[in-house]
Amino acid sequence: MRLRVAIGFLFCIFLFELSSPSQQQNLEAKSTPQRDPQALTLARLSVQALLGNQSLSDATLQGTANYTAGSDQESGSFTLEVKGNQESKLVLSLTGGTRQEIRQVQAGAWVGPDGQKHTLALHNCWTDASSLLPVFSLQAALANPQIAVVYVGQSTVNGTTADHLQLSQVVAGQAQQVTSQIQQLSSMDIYLDASSHLPVQVAFSAHPDDNLRRSIPVVIQFPSYQQLGGIQAPAHVQRFLQGTLTLDLVVKSLATNTGISDSDFSIQ
Repeated sequence: MRLRVAIGFLFCIFLFELSSPSQQQNLEAKSTPQRDPQALTLARLSVQALLGNQSLSDATLQGTANYTAGSDQESGSFTLEVKGNQESKLVLSLTGGTRQEIRQVQAGAWVGPDGQKHTLALHNCWTDASSLLPVFSLQAALANPQIAVVYVGQSTVNGTTADHLQLSQVVAGQAQQVTSQIQQLSSMDIYLDASSHLPVQVAFSAHPDDNLRRSIPVVIQFPSYQQLGGIQAPAHVQRFLQGTLTLDLVVKSLATNTGISDSDFSIQ
């Protein structure tokens, strides 16, 4: 139901923006997601490098955190819960109070130290909720035929040669403008170490609440990994907003497949 409402909202936006009758008659778009065999092979190798023969349905990471927002610099601890690629909750227990970031399918919210919940704009809820733990995005890309998976090529990330994959959602049966907009809003770039196949960087765009067409670059980097719970888990996670480091996490523990309830990610 939430997905249909979200698509309907975007469709209304584009009906308003269309400028000619001929454009309005551009109805159902037959969009077949591009699923590049080379990209799928690399995604499969990455999941295997991360999980071995294990399966992963949910994960809880804990450790220390440093948070920066302008002149505000705080430190403390964090707990990150992730279930699949569509649900996540990050809780930062900091010197200035507790902050939360919550995602559940096409909905999201953040909570500041005052305890007030602020709903995220719909256009900021199309990228995967699992950006801080991209193994879930890779698993979803392999399992879901409606996710486009494209191999872009090789590039260098912090001195490491990386294979660049691009993931995006394709929702069938929509007008071409809506389909294209959803693909653009959901687009995520995942960079895999060309030797180990471990993710070294995730990049996507955020947007102001009142302007989905203005892109704000978000980059998440994974400088190192460690064996935790029998899998390769990030030891260090850094999130950059417009090139500025805003979140620095050091992972100390990992629990997997504990049966996290969907209610843990409730936006209400």
